[in-house]
Amino acid sequence: MQEKYAKLFYEFEPQETKWGDWCHSPQAYFRGESAIPGSKLNVGFQVFKAPVFLNKEPHFHREDEYLVFLGAKLPDVFDSWDAEVHFHMGKTLDTMEKVVITDPTIIKVPGGWWHGPLNFVRVDKPMMFQAALLAGNLGSVKYIERKDGERQYVYSGDETSVCVVDPKKKCEYCGYCFSHPEVLPERLYSFVKWNVINEDGVKSYSDTGSYDPNKAPIGPEYVLYPGAKSKPYSDATVLKAPKPPLSPEVTKCVLACPKEETGWGAWCPSPQTYFRGEIYMEEATYHIGYQLYAEANDAEISHFHAGIEEYIFIMGQDPMNMFDFDCEIEFLMGDDPEHMESRLISKPTVIRVPPNVWHCPIKFRRMRKPVLFQAAYLSGTWSVISRGPDKTPDQMKSPHDRKENYNYMGDNVRMCRLEPNKRCWICGRCAKKPEEYLTEEELKK
Repeated sequence: MQEKYAKLFYEFEPQETKWGDWCHSPQAYFRGESAIPGSKLNVGFQVFKAPVFLNKEPHFHREDEYLVFLGAKLPDVFDSWDAEVHFHMGKTLDTMEKVVITDPTIIKVPGGWWHGPLNFVRVDKPMMFQAALLAGNLGSVKYIERKDGERQYVYSGDETSVCVVDPKKKCEYCGYCFSHPEVLPERLYSFVKWNVINEDGVKSYSDTGSYDPNKAPIGPEYVLYPGAKSKPYSDATVLKAPKPPLSPEVTKCVLACPKEETGWGAWCPSPQTYFRGEIYMEEATYHIGYQLYAEANDAEISHFHAGIEEYIFIMGQDPMNMFDFDCEIEFLMGDDPEHMESRLISKPTVIRVPPNVWHCPIKFRRMRKPVLFQAAYLSGTWSVISRGPDKTPDQMKSPHDRKENYNYMGDNVRMCRLEPNKRCWICGRCAKKPEEYLTEEELKK
């Protein structure tokens, strides 16, 4: 494979950490720019096994961040969920709101918004936690007050971070200083206090979180389990007291994940968990799935994404052991469909797909064990452009006609193959009935 494509693949190595018994080790982490130059995404694959209080002071990032809380058993992250998490976020330090998480949930933290503390108050079953920052380097800003009374904003990040135990080394996020607070140097400042407004009651709020049934309707023709829409935020069935309500501004950033029932077949078991960007959350800038691929199959046709980056993650199926990987997968990438190059994947890997680069199909081969497959798309509306049948000379009647024919498909225009008057939800039913929409010639292929 040419170097320009080979450098877009990153093979994960187990990251042994020292955060404490509450955090499963080893972890897998994609650290953006340092792993694949040019990357615009940082994301971790972590499993929390016990309560822990993280990020005790608020901070903000320049870019959007998505926090994902799921049960740590795939594909059913719902039945494997049993936890309660408290999180704070707001546009300013004076308008922070407490969010109580009691179901698999995705939270968007818009760039510039303050967030934290993050408190895992109850973890009765292991849970998978992902913090996806849409940036090539980690970086955050906190607000402090020095002992002389002066206040200032302090930035820390990949570019400036050093180990607190050995300042000659760069911080590797090993967690030793977290589990051994005695090694921390004396702090010469305090954090400026913040205000939580909804513990005293916010009267105007939405009871359904960011989920909009008008965008993702319920019914047998859609992918959602019947009656299994995103639960109302105020559902307090496992709490001693009602959840504090959220303002409309914060409400639209909190999504209790819908449970999706699909019909792709045994190679892609159901249920699935998907964050379908703007379909599920207003003003979303991210789109990702949490799927298991269990059997040999070819996925997708050659296509590219116009102006948008995508990251393909292929990991072991068990979040507690993502390096338990036993399969071979062929991934194609190239300048155009006639000049695709192949790369064989045989260990946990992430692939950065820059804008406008042709890629796929993905050929899942020798699937001795299932894999977790994630396509992380850095836009709220997923779309692809593929090449269709070329036009014949007789069809080229205008000087503006071109021989090559390109097709656009996306969340905003994709229709069902079996029922063309309905929107496609990638439910997979058509995969079981290709004879209903393919020609005889296409079926032979």
